[in-house]
Amino acid sequence: MTNRPRHPCLFPRFFAGARGPAHALPWLLALLLILPSALAGHPAAAASPPALGGERLVLAFYYNWFDENTWRNEKVPDFPTTLYTSRDRGAMARQIEQAQSAGIDAFVVSWYGPRTENNQTETNLRVLLDEAAARNFRIAIDFETQGPFFGSSGDVTQALRTLLATHANHPAYLRVDGRPVIFFWRQQRFGVGAWQAMRDEVDPGRQTLWIAEGVDIGFQQVFDGHHLYSVAWSADPGAQLLKWGQRVRAASQTWGRKIWVATVMPGYNDTRTGRSDAFIRGREDGAYYAKTWNGALASAADWVIITSWNEWPEGTYIEPSQAYGSRYVDLTREWAARYKNGEGAAPAPLSPPRPTATPAPTPSAPQVVVPRGGVNLRAGPGVTYRVLEQLAPGRRLLIVGRSIAQAGDAGWWRVCCAARGGAGWVAANVVEAHGPLAQVPLAQPPVRPLRPWNLPKG
Repeated sequence: MTNRPRHPCLFPRFFAGARGPAHALPWLLALLLILPSALAGHPAAAASPPALGGERLVLAFYYNWFDENTWRNEKVPDFPTTLYTSRDRGAMARQIEQAQSAGIDAFVVSWYGPRTENNQTETNLRVLLDEAAARNFRIAIDFETQGPFFGSSGDVTQALRTLLATHANHPAYLRVDGRPVIFFWRQQRFGVGAWQAMRDEVDPGRQTLWIAEGVDIGFQQVFDGHHLYSVAWSADPGAQLLKWGQRVRAASQTWGRKIWVATVMPGYNDTRTGRSDAFIRGREDGAYYAKTWNGALASAADWVIITSWNEWPEGTYIEPSQAYGSRYVDLTREWAARYKNGEGAAPAPLSPPRPTATPAPTPSAPQVVVPRGGVNLRAGPGVTYRVLEQLAPGRRLLIVGRSIAQAGDAGWWRVCCAARGGAGWVAANVVEAHGPLAQVPLAQPPVRPLRPWNLPKG
């Protein structure tokens, strides 16, 4: 299954709306009690209003379309600690238990509708629900409105009708105040009026909770809440979360109680997707994750959602990996506890920085090993490029590209350096290389910097 693009410049993400005048008065009173505080120089809400059902949920986006062809250097920037296929029941059980240990209450799973042919988002979902039920874990749907099997609003309506009649009644399906929760991806495909008609048809009594995304707050007329799928485009995600939390509060004054679902992310790296606008948001050894969590806490989020548990091609995963080990599971456990206890923002990552885990060799992962004495990691394939860092002896790095070997030059390997949030280059003749090296693709070197001796005169 092919991942859909998540880049914020290509596809805006955001909001939705819930009804009921009975909820409006206490919500407005809660607003009056919110006092400003400070977070990194930004105004922040002092306390969170009561969440629906009285529960502060921590959710995580989850993807179930990975197979044997996924774990390749040209597709993902890192590898799971244990390679898996999404159809493996044992892998599902392991992921659920890991998520539970981190304080995550539910996975929000991308879904292309009820069709079973060539649609593992449906067939794998059925198994995942059963595995979740066996472990007292919960599952919700992220309805992929532009999925390959939705040709019209009629297809979307029929899929929603089927969802409400089947999966939403599963004992593991996420419910809040007895209402099944459905997230939507890119609902902007249809206008507010079209969604009004669809909801009136499949959920006239508003017995479910619909969470929208995107930049159009007007969808709150029909939906019940809002989230931003990604905040990685911002170097200051806390400020963005505060702003959008305030917009949801304003929408609540207009259309009744709305749910603000704040997004937290460890970083971003979609440079293996082939997108022309791909970029990297460095993880900063947990500091970027802390910025998003601080923003979520300060914005008085009703729920928090993690982007993501395992979106590997976009580099937003917190699932244990060969580069980071369980670092982000551990951080999530601490941040989730802080959020659920109603605590405020923290000034720094809760856990002290730890050395980046050394990836274990796997047949599908070409790697270099740094020899005794260490080597320089450079910005490009040549000694005229600046040195990024001195690599310690024994360190292993995933190979993600190569340069063309020339006369008198054995070539250079482009390697993934997770601690830097990106990649660098090492000379092939000074490191040991292992694994299926023939599959390593050619990598375009950066523009070579001008040196004093080749600068133009005058």
